[in-house]
Amino acid sequence: MRISSQQIFSGGISRLQNLNSNLQKTDEQISTGKRVLNPSDDPVAAARILKLAQETAQIEQFQRGAGLAENRLQQEESTLASITDVVQRVRELTVQAGNGALSESDRKSVAAELRERLDQLGSLANTRDASGEYIFSGFKGNTPAFTQNISGDWVYQGDEGQRQLEIDNGVKVAISDNGKGLFVDIPSNNPTFFAEASSANTSNPPARISSGMVLDQEVFNGVYPADLVVQVDATAGTFTVTNRASGADLTPTPANYVSGESIRVAGIQFEITGAADGDSFVIKTAEKQSMFTTVEKLIYGLENQAKSPAVATIPAATFTPDGDDTLTINGVDFTGMTDVASLRDAINLNNDPATANISAELDGNGDLVITSLDGDLEFAADDGGTATGQMVVTGTKFEDLDLQSGPVTATVASGQQAFDELIANSLADLDNVQESILTTQTQIGGRLNAIETTRDFLTDSSVYTEQIRSEIQDVDYAEAVSRLSFQSFVLEAAQLSFAQVSRLSLFDKL
Repeated sequence: MRISSQQIFSGGISRLQNLNSNLQKTDEQISTGKRVLNPSDDPVAAARILKLAQETAQIEQFQRGAGLAENRLQQEESTLASITDVVQRVRELTVQAGNGALSESDRKSVAAELRERLDQLGSLANTRDASGEYIFSGFKGNTPAFTQNISGDWVYQGDEGQRQLEIDNGVKVAISDNGKGLFVDIPSNNPTFFAEASSANTSNPPARISSGMVLDQEVFNGVYPADLVVQVDATAGTFTVTNRASGADLTPTPANYVSGESIRVAGIQFEITGAADGDSFVIKTAEKQSMFTTVEKLIYGLENQAKSPAVATIPAATFTPDGDDTLTINGVDFTGMTDVASLRDAINLNNDPATANISAELDGNGDLVITSLDGDLEFAADDGGTATGQMVVTGTKFEDLDLQSGPVTATVASGQQAFDELIANSLADLDNVQESILTTQTQIGGRLNAIETTRDFLTDSSVYTEQIRSEIQDVDYAEAVSRLSFQSFVLEAAQLSFAQVSRLSLFDKL
């Protein structure tokens, strides 16, 4: 076999280049700390390293999501704690307002602070997150959760959506609670109502309807759950009330409309201000009441409900009972009456506990005035079947009692009783508000615990993944340094050998 000088040079240079390449590769492994620098170095290991890198990136993404979820929930938790403090203050003011020693001026002072607290609740319910979205608006993050309508009442503007965030494979956590479920759909102690002005009203400025209050729960319960429609004829100075579902006419007598004056119908009271001809309003009945409506009705009662005794008048001119007629007052029957004086004496001499705080006297016109200092006056009359006698009671809540119309009942309102019932219902409704918030706070605590557990798991997974990737990818420095030394020695030897061989020539032997 013949070997030319060119072959010797080419083969020597090729070997030197290979040795130098291996040396450089080892040097790069030591300098970077990585054993696999290119997929060709170890295709199986490279594929595994790529997969582990993707897992690490996904874990980091989940960790960022967990941090975002935690921040959102902590902000909501803090906001709810502030709302709870305000609601507790409202409850304290409600208890204070129920103090019988307070004057009308004192009650209005309490109402003034309640208005400030109501605005504070509205501000807190419209809290925004770091990105500027409203945290209680559901999916409508750019829409304020609550705004005030034409009448100044706070109403919900968001939707019922609940945002969720994935913090691990198949693990999602709710990061928001919509204001409707949290602050609006709160069980009321008794059936209640809220009033709205129709968007089709033509009055300018827009007519307003007050939040109102329930005067007689029993009468109102007889109407519930039907909604009522109130329509105003401002020119004629009248209004009508109809059952929206059945169309039944519930208009009281008289039905005079005066802007700003109270309207009493179906056991409730409210005011309409600035209505034009044809303006309509809806009284929506419900078993649930928003946190804002609870406070608004409390303010309305403090500002409008006088703590007056129940006073009924029986006109002497229309008091012509027959011998078989019966008048019942607070469950106590009175019979054998001939005129208002005899009824007065029977009431004042009666020892039944139900009439203990009821007094009767004749006024300057000779009419009988019956006063109750212990709540409403409940009247019932029975004509005994002849329907010839007559008794009329004026001052009742919704209509006068006339015996000639047959066996009838009526209630004369006690301002004190209506006020006491308002305070009692408000306290119960505020307790329901606090319970709703507490339930959500408990849920938030559970979500935060889930996030913490998931984050710990993600941290452990990240450490484990990095450990595996290090074992596959990172270089063994002791082995690499030893290999580098050996490769350096081999390269130096090859260089010396090549230098010697390259000097060989046939002419040296001639």
